[in-house]
Amino acid sequence: MASTTEQREHFQDLIRRAEALGAADPAAYRRRLALLAVLGYAVLFGVLFLLLALLVGSVWGALASTALLILLIKKKLIILLGYLVYAIGRALWVRFDPPEGRELDLRQYPALAAVLADLSRQLATPTLHSVMLTDEFNASVVQTPRLGVFGWPRNTLMLGLPLLLAMSPDQARALLGHELGHLSGNHGRFGAWIYRVRQTWDRVMQAFDRSGDWGSRLMARFFDWYAPHFGAYSFALARAEEYQADALSARVTSAADAAACLVASHVGAGHLAEAYWRPFLARADLVERPEAGPYGGMARFLADSAGERFAGLQPALAVETGYTDTHPSLADRLRALGVPAPEAGPARPSAAEVWFGDRCDALLAEFDRTWLERNAGPWEARYRETAEMRARLAELEARPEETLSADEAWQRAAWSERLGLDALAHYQAYAGRYPDDLDAEFSVGRLLLARDDAAGLAHLERAAARFDLALPVCEVAYDYCRRVGDRDGADAWLRRGEAQFDREARGRAERAGVMAKDTFAGAVLAEAELAALARELAAVDGVKQAWICRKVVEVDPDSPVHVIVVQRRGWFTREAKLLARLGERVSCPGLAFFMIKGGSAGRVAKRAIGAGRPLL
Repeated sequence: MASTTEQREHFQDLIRRAEALGAADPAAYRRRLALLAVLGYAVLFGVLFLLLALLVGSVWGALASTALLILLIKKKLIILLGYLVYAIGRALWVRFDPPEGRELDLRQYPALAAVLADLSRQLATPTLHSVMLTDEFNASVVQTPRLGVFGWPRNTLMLGLPLLLAMSPDQARALLGHELGHLSGNHGRFGAWIYRVRQTWDRVMQAFDRSGDWGSRLMARFFDWYAPHFGAYSFALARAEEYQADALSARVTSAADAAACLVASHVGAGHLAEAYWRPFLARADLVERPEAGPYGGMARFLADSAGERFAGLQPALAVETGYTDTHPSLADRLRALGVPAPEAGPARPSAAEVWFGDRCDALLAEFDRTWLERNAGPWEARYRETAEMRARLAELEARPEETLSADEAWQRAAWSERLGLDALAHYQAYAGRYPDDLDAEFSVGRLLLARDDAAGLAHLERAAARFDLALPVCEVAYDYCRRVGDRDGADAWLRRGEAQFDREARGRAERAGVMAKDTFAGAVLAEAELAALARELAAVDGVKQAWICRKVVEVDPDSPVHVIVVQRRGWFTREAKLLARLGERVSCPGLAFFMIKGGSAGRVAKRAIGAGRPLL
């Protein structure tokens, strides 16, 4: 099986080849892409048609020939064919969850309805079946196939209330022009079709992954190959369509409004998270109950912070177009529009105020009530936890360093960080006293890198020696290198992270169960731990004898996997019930699997007994 790095590089190579073909011979590229899109449907319908043909042919043959009927019944072939048709048909009838949000009756919002009607007319878009308001800083058109993979989409426009509060009506109109532009007849029927197919296959794959039935697993084997190939081959067209949607956005407004919309979309969410949500949620550390819901205050905050919203513009402009997203970079999109990054301007009145009119305040109050209903309990729990934490931290801070135990020194650092205090010195002090604790190395490293201090990389290198810290280390180091513009460093950490991701996947597979091919060795538990296990096993009704061994694993062997085999007492102890009791009442350090001597996995249990030692 190809590694994650090999899969990523193969995916990027497919994109480059498709881009090269699209540039050299656009007609040939579109033909190949159309054939690839049709292939997915051809396989789905072909498999189903073949099975139906076999089933119908078998029934017809059985009615015509008594001998064939007897053969089909005797060999149970008719049952097998019927089950195959049912399993594949059930897998194809994928159910898509409808999008969630607060549905808007456009008759109550005539200003919004007028904008949508005008845009739909200019862009020649299909019917919008519903419009929903969400709490996200985003907007999109979600197409939900009513017949699963067979199509017939229901189009839902999703509008994020925070986004509408942050944009002027012209900027929000440009945003809608972009989103509706993906479905536009002016966008090109072929491009709009490919856009729908990409959405459909993405959601089909998610549905197959969630489903555990046999038919879905069978179809997923094909789509595991097909979806990446179609995604890569259609990537070039999808990216070109982003530029086209931007152009349509500018056409229905202006290039300046389209540019301002892009900037607000790129930097607004980060600004809102840091400058509004973080201090708002931090109030839970100080007051027992929320003084008000967040959305009314958000409207006032966004109206007063237009200039601050553009503070993250330069980092956003520094991001380059890559292969992780079909969307081009902000700088490339602005360049395609032919306009520079816009200056900060007021978003007052906001699109929400204009489009929702005198119902805007009611919507804000409704979102506030919903938020309070969901979050009042967690808010109060955080307040109580913080009050206790602050009191205990004050006690620890008052004591001399040398009097703190390891746990107390760690709590002092962790609680300081949780309360928003400068915890670096405390983590460094802990690391000085306990140099073998790699959690401290990781914490020191990530806090140093958060200050753009490259010395943190050395600490992360040491922390990466522990298996469970290796992947978080790679993520932190990769983010740092990208932030400071170190491409080579970012690529190196990305490859290390992908290799570690693959190791962890192999490790999870090794620890998923006990197989006939597994190798066993002696247990690595201390005598006191073995004695405690023996006492717990003796207390389980139905256990006569027990043995323990260790499953040999390749990945992370320092975290052992033990196998405990028990012999049943009496003839009437059911295997499943005994295994359930063992899982509930016996606790083995680390991961352990239970097996029954003479049970359903008797041969494997016999080998485990031979490699292990008696417990009971």
